[in-house]
Amino acid sequence: MELFCSFLLSFSLALPEMPQQPLPLECVLIILGVLSEEYDTDTMARLLCVNRTICTATLPFLYGDCFNTNMHKHRPRSKKSTLTVVSQLIRTLLWRIHPKDRIPTLLQIAYLSPDDQVTLQSTAEQPAPIFKYGHFIRKLVLHHDPIIYSFGFPSNPRVVDHVTTHQLYDEYVAEGLISSTFNEHNADALENALEMDIHRQLTWALCQECMERIEQLVIPLTDIERYIDHVDQFESLSTVIFTIKKRIPVTERHIGQEDQEERQRELEVERGRLFRAMVRFVERHTSIHRHVLRQVVVPKSCNHLGTNRQSNDDIKLEIFSLLPPLQNPRSINNQNWSELVVQLSDTNLNYVTSIKLVTFAGTISAEKTLLLLDNRPLLSRCRALKQLEMTTLGTDMFQWAVLEKQKNVEHQQQSIIGRQLCSWQHGYYNDLVPLRSVKITHMTPLKPVQELDDLAFAFSDSLEELTVRNKWASGMSAFNHLGSTPQVVHGHGWTLPRLRVLDFKVYGSQLSFDTDALQRSGALNSLCLKDRISTYNHRDIRSWPTVHLPHLKNLNLSGSAALFFNLDSLHHSPCLVNLSLGMPSLNRGCYIPSPKEMGEDPETQGLQDATMDDHGLSETQGLSRGYQSIGTKPRFTWDWHLPNLLKLDLKAVFAYKFDFQWLQHLPNLQFLQLNTSSTQEGLHKRSITLKDLPRGHQQQQGEDDAQVISLPKLEAINLKGHWNIDTKALEVLCLVVAPNLREVDFGASFPGHSVCEWVALSRRMLRIEQSHSVRPLKFGVLKELGLVSLCELPVEDRDKSFVKHNINGEAYYDVQVPWYM
Repeated sequence: MELFCSFLLSFSLALPEMPQQPLPLECVLIILGVLSEEYDTDTMARLLCVNRTICTATLPFLYGDCFNTNMHKHRPRSKKSTLTVVSQLIRTLLWRIHPKDRIPTLLQIAYLSPDDQVTLQSTAEQPAPIFKYGHFIRKLVLHHDPIIYSFGFPSNPRVVDHVTTHQLYDEYVAEGLISSTFNEHNADALENALEMDIHRQLTWALCQECMERIEQLVIPLTDIERYIDHVDQFESLSTVIFTIKKRIPVTERHIGQEDQEERQRELEVERGRLFRAMVRFVERHTSIHRHVLRQVVVPKSCNHLGTNRQSNDDIKLEIFSLLPPLQNPRSINNQNWSELVVQLSDTNLNYVTSIKLVTFAGTISAEKTLLLLDNRPLLSRCRALKQLEMTTLGTDMFQWAVLEKQKNVEHQQQSIIGRQLCSWQHGYYNDLVPLRSVKITHMTPLKPVQELDDLAFAFSDSLEELTVRNKWASGMSAFNHLGSTPQVVHGHGWTLPRLRVLDFKVYGSQLSFDTDALQRSGALNSLCLKDRISTYNHRDIRSWPTVHLPHLKNLNLSGSAALFFNLDSLHHSPCLVNLSLGMPSLNRGCYIPSPKEMGEDPETQGLQDATMDDHGLSETQGLSRGYQSIGTKPRFTWDWHLPNLLKLDLKAVFAYKFDFQWLQHLPNLQFLQLNTSSTQEGLHKRSITLKDLPRGHQQQQGEDDAQVISLPKLEAINLKGHWNIDTKALEVLCLVVAPNLREVDFGASFPGHSVCEWVALSRRMLRIEQSHSVRPLKFGVLKELGLVSLCELPVEDRDKSFVKHNINGEAYYDVQVPWYM
């Protein structure tokens, strides 16, 4: 940007040795547009000093959206400096207002010094200034924090005196800016009322300077009458935001039932008056300035004025019916959804590429939406739609797309002389909607199988991302037992060759997926399947067939999907980067079957092993509905070679069965988390010795840690649950297996070593930054170890980085081991 300034200066200043060649104004405006898009106010402010021409061209860009918080991003990011800038900006704008009697007394006291007020009165009869900065404002949206703090209440004694002298507290109570529940003067309530009063007075004072040119405006409903009187002057207003600057509770505990009913009736009358005035403003503006006002933002929550959802919907529908249809919208979201539904028939949807309606918050209700749509086509008219994210509108939501796809397939089969001629003869265009990303949220626990089947069939050639959410509903159990909820099988018959992301998270049912559909999704690189199945009987587990997913990079399974997933599929996913397997967490941990149930009891181990073949299958169990039985225990071979795996997160039985020897097949692992926290406390304990650590293939019996492999990229180890690691194994794990550890979390139950041994070991780690553990400590032990809290850390050392230990929930720093980035 400095080059731009130099460029402008060189072409705008007359130089003695060369004739003046001014830069064309069109080029100057292009440069100023770039500076405005980057909110580079510092450069634009320096351009004001070049000459009158460039100064006049720069002012609209500098003050057009001057209250935007991004306009100050090049300045120091401190609250004090931001408030100073806002206060100076408001003072400059007020100083340029002409005539001076437009500046209310409260604004003069809040933002101008006594000397400024004296000067203001002495210059009241002088002519208007050359540049009225407020004349260039296009967007007048005053934010809450800068306004409420910039005038300095209650530290400003002049504001306090003004409030006392003019009895503003009682006036605010009568007006409704302060609730009558405060029987005495309340400083916080008065501060809020002052902020609201200053907000509306400042908005009106600045608005009078730029009525003809303002494009976006925030209007407090309590001050709307004087805006209605000047509605004919808002000839450029395209966006208006209505706000309620009242804080009146619907019920007040200190009054009786009869008084509450009377208060409710008063609030209904007040609500009706304010919202009828809002409708009247929009109605008058659209009748005078046709097709200028494009967007109206209605207050989201009006409960403190007694507004229910039904009446709020009616108000929005009445207002949006006055507005013109949206002009070729590119995206549909919560901001324009209500306007679209009202003007759906007259809106061109051919250019819509994105629909994002996560909820109906801030829009008309879902019931009202379905009533207004009334089977009118919506999605079928969005011919360029690529991204869809919304709550389902019914089981026939994609039936239109199914019919189009069927007709497309039929025409392709019958086409002999070319698709274009065939399509022309039948009056059909075979350009299908190129939908790529879909996120569907179901509000009820119904089975959405048919709807998703329609989606997968209709967009089989373009769909790349599919996300399904089933929201939890009242009456549903947060956690379920395997077999207690209906099993919903998704993916039957799906063929999605371009699908890259598949993400299912459901409540109230047992999730299952057709593995043939996964097999046909050759481009799949992210798979997430989760349900709320938290407990199970080991004998009820049925394994899915092996799936070949050569491009899979992220695998996240929880609940029944984790139990049924055939772990041998990991042999065919060499590109896996992130792997997470587990069960939903209950109050104190995850459910893990007892050792006896998993076949670890010595009395039953031999019997179960004798009934298993080489593949871990029972001789008496076969195939059922495409699911392969694995008998009474999952098949954990821990021999899957995953050279690209970076993050490994295992919970429940998967962490309890983890074999550290598997680490030799994970050469690039960076993060390891094992969580064996169990609902059956004390039953699932793991002991780690030197023999359990990963060793090379050529190890000999009786060798020490010389053959232990090293994972130089492993930077974080997180072990939760009951783990017992002896001192020698811990030393080899942290210094040899993972020599570059940065973070270690050993949870609460680690009886294998003391805190003294751990601190001594951490000082031998070259790159350790933070550790976490829970240990019983005696008084004074920490200081003896050289650990101090932050408050005990010397002031001159607080800018340095020391190894941080979280012990018993408190942070301590090892001053003997500084660590530098």
